[in-house]
Amino acid sequence: MKGVKVFTIIMFTAMLIVPLALFNFKPDAVSEIDNSKLAPSPVGSAANKSVDFKDRLENYLSDRIGLRDKMILGYTVINDVVFRKMVNTPYIYGKDSEVFGAGITEEQKGSDEGYIAIADMIQQMQEYCKHKKVPFLFVLDPSKAAVLTQKLPSSVKYDRSYVDKFLEELKKRGINYVDNTQTLIQTKDSGKAVFNKKYDVDSFNETGAYYSTLNALKKLKATSPKLHINEESEFDITTETKTSLSGVKYPINEKIPVYTPKTPTKSIADKYSGLMLDSTFHSFDYVINDTRKSQGCPKALVFQGSGMFRYGHKFLENAFGECVQIHGYKNAANMPAYFNLFKPQCVIFELEDYAMTSNYFDFDSMKGIKFNPSYAKVKNAPKEDVAMSYGQLDIKKNEQFTEIIWKADERYEAAWLMMGKEFDLVKTKEGYSVIVPTAEREKFTGKLQIIAYKDGRRYNFT
Repeated sequence: MKGVKVFTIIMFTAMLIVPLALFNFKPDAVSEIDNSKLAPSPVGSAANKSVDFKDRLENYLSDRIGLRDKMILGYTVINDVVFRKMVNTPYIYGKDSEVFGAGITEEQKGSDEGYIAIADMIQQMQEYCKHKKVPFLFVLDPSKAAVLTQKLPSSVKYDRSYVDKFLEELKKRGINYVDNTQTLIQTKDSGKAVFNKKYDVDSFNETGAYYSTLNALKKLKATSPKLHINEESEFDITTETKTSLSGVKYPINEKIPVYTPKTPTKSIADKYSGLMLDSTFHSFDYVINDTRKSQGCPKALVFQGSGMFRYGHKFLENAFGECVQIHGYKNAANMPAYFNLFKPQCVIFELEDYAMTSNYFDFDSMKGIKFNPSYAKVKNAPKEDVAMSYGQLDIKKNEQFTEIIWKADERYEAAWLMMGKEFDLVKTKEGYSVIVPTAEREKFTGKLQIIAYKDGRRYNFT
């Protein structure tokens, strides 16, 4: 009996001392288990003084205590195995152990204001491409909840009516689009898993991405006949085992499909490292496929979502001679700038149905968005010369790109920068802006000129 008491005392003491001995004092430490930054010291420059000291101290101790991650992992595994409940993750279990994430809560659904603003922007993108004589396609990809609706937990009342309303707005505007929902449902019904069961379920897997892009390419081929239509035989299809959920340390054991293109490609994205992109959505790639290029396949400018960047990009790269890929969302509103830079032969805007929220778009800045018409339509309008005020032009540059900002005193229907040829200016909160290659800007020795158009007149600012 005495031995049991001694053992109990030793174990109890160890439970107190070991976590304290392993206390995490590292600044800016990040937890591997939930991919979150640990609470900073309650004192010093890193402390959040707006929070009560007692709360700061409590958060610091609970976050930094030794063995924290192992205790959380144990708690997580017990809940998963015993109660079939996912804790410390943004995911939930559905029926037959299917895991769901984005697109099933009210906060993740698009508002009327949101999807109308997006539809208006898509209309501007299509009209801009039309006057540039370049084919345009909008692609809507579904969330897992839209394809495996019957597998959702009974507690979730899934409502996708906002997507139906959005598609009606696209039809009203005559948008050239594809909705891949039925395509992926039919592929799933044929026996192919288009979403993983547990791993990275916010987006389709590579099988889903293959069939989604295939459907989109077939649609675009009607207006861009030289693009290549992919075939499964052009890819080596294997599997990869994932032992944890993406983004958080949550144990799983799942094989996911991997498609490897047989045709080689090369990325030249490093040549554009100075490209100006949204600070949150800044993924970018520029891939050249010499085989497709030699076959006459076009250059594509693609604004795409996160899932397409992870799983679908390879199928686009296999279809085009050159593929410029930009993280969509907020960057899509600046399409003319990227069009000026890359001069594509077709444009695609791809979006997931759950991303029509203010988390992905700046709806205030999108209201009333209007891209330039063709300059040829206004170049013969009556002209008025205007002296540009000092400080109206702000020039920001790096080795590769120069952003020219015109701080106009008033709003115009359209505006262009004249630098040997016209560059479309895009309306911003500061006025108007355009991005040009730095080398091209430095090569131009003439005086910069702004042409603005309003009420049937041209205003020539020099």
